[in-house]
Amino acid sequence: MTNPGDTSDLTETMRFDPDEGILDIDQHLDRLMHSAKALGFDFDRHAARNELQAATFARKRPAIARLLLSPTGTMAIEVRVAE
Repeated sequence: MTNPGDTSDLTETMRFDPDEGILDIDQHLDRLMHSAKALGFDFDRHAARNELQAATFARKRPAIARLLLSPTGTMAIEVRVAE
């Protein structure tokens, strides 16, 4: 279980290629799932995959996607152009 006063999120950073999608997405989601389970975070792997794909769907340039997961399972995704 998580401490109710703990506001730390889990973060997973991934590379996106317009031709290949998010590189190694399964490994990233596995790592996030194992960390979430170990820390008692709620995590919906299927929803995370869908949210990541929706956030990068129309991208035409390589990018960096960052998924933040709160202890309650709320996700935020940030996507920026890769430098």
